[in-house]
Amino acid sequence: MDTSVLDETTRILKEFALTKFSAQVLEVQGPIQEGSNYRWRIVSNRYKEVTVLLLTKKPLFGKSSLSGIEIYGLGATKTLKPDLQDLKDFLETAELSAVR
Repeated sequence: MDTSVLDETTRILKEFALTKFSAQVLEVQGPIQEGSNYRWRIVSNRYKEVTVLLLTKKPLFGKSSLSGIEIYGLGATKTLKPDLQDLKDFLETAELSAVR
């Protein structure tokens, strides 16, 4: 996986955390590698935890590439196209769920 994709995803999630969560964000954790996938968590004391999972696939010979993006904690689980612009567009309109 190209590290520029991981860096850009981290930047998008930190930007989202700063605009939507304001002072209630405890931290943005990640990227954490889980097998061939990468996971980020946005942890807050006021809102439900948001988890973003970058799914990758690796051809027999070659580097792994992005195959999809899954988002948990913003309503129903959402699966996006393997495009960081789709992630950014989705997060701009996403609504947070308060912790009960």
